[in-house]
Amino acid sequence: MLKFRNGLVRVAILAAAAWCSTGASAATIIGTLNSFGAGDTITLHAVRPNGTSFATQVRNGISTFTQTGGTSPIDLVGPTASTYFGFCVEPYEDIALNANYSFTVDPVAQAAKSSIAGGIGGAKALQIAQLFGNYAPNLAAPMTAIQASALQVALWEIVSELSTNPFDVTSGNTYFSTPGGANTVQVMNLAQSYLSYVSTAGSSAPQAQGLTALTINGNQDFIGQVVSTAPEPASWLMMIVGFGLIGHMLRSRRGRPSADRLARA
Repeated sequence: MLKFRNGLVRVAILAAAAWCSTGASAATIIGTLNSFGAGDTITLHAVRPNGTSFATQVRNGISTFTQTGGTSPIDLVGPTASTYFGFCVEPYEDIALNANYSFTVDPVAQAAKSSIAGGIGGAKALQIAQLFGNYAPNLAAPMTAIQASALQVALWEIVSELSTNPFDVTSGNTYFSTPGGANTVQVMNLAQSYLSYVSTAGSSAPQAQGLTALTINGNQDFIGQVVSTAPEPASWLMMIVGFGLIGHMLRSRRGRPSADRLARA
C-alpha cells in the first residue's frame, strides 16, 4: 500500500511539472484594439531588421484594448475591468483599429520577437523597467497626452536604437521628426529627458513592477502592466499535491503507534 501511495505521489508531481512546462508558457490574451496612441502624430525614422530604412507617420501615446478572451489568468491595468492599456514596442509592425488579436504573454525581455531577433533582451528590458519605474510606475495613474507620447517615443528609442548609439530622439538608427502635431516639440524634449535619465540610471534605480509583453507574429507587440494574478492551473495542481502529502503524513502519524506506547506494551 505504501509503495502504491508513493507511486501516486510521483505521478502527480510529474504531471504537475509537465503542466508547468507546457501550459504556463503558452498563456494568451485576446483583445480588440479600441484606440492606438492618444497623443500626437509624428514621423518615425527607423531601420528594419533586414537593413532597410523607412519613415512613417505614427500616432504615439498609450493604446487601449478590450479583453475578449485568452488563457492567461492575469489582469492588466486599464480604464475598466474589461479593458487594458498598452504601449507598442515595435516600430516595424502594424495593427488595425477594431481588429481582434491573440497575444502571447511573454517576459519583457522576449518582447518584439517577431521582428527583433532574440527579442528585446535583458539589458533593454531593464531600461524599460527603469523608464516606467521612474515616470509611470502605475499605468492606472493619470498622465497627460504629452507624458504618454513622451513615454512611447522613449520606449521606441530604447527598443530599436542600436546599442552602440546614444539615446537621441533627433538622430541615430531610430529618430523622430516633423511634421508632427502641435505638441511635438514638448513631446521630444520630455522624451529626451526620460532617455537621459535611463542612460545614467544605476542598477538601484526604481523599476516598474508587473510589466509584461503581449507578442504576436506579424503585428504590433505591446507592453502592459499586471494588476493582479490568479494561480496558474499548474500552481493549483502543485498546491493540491502538497496538501495531499501533508494530509497523508498526518494520517500516517496518527495511525502509527508511538515508541512510548510500544514500550508500555
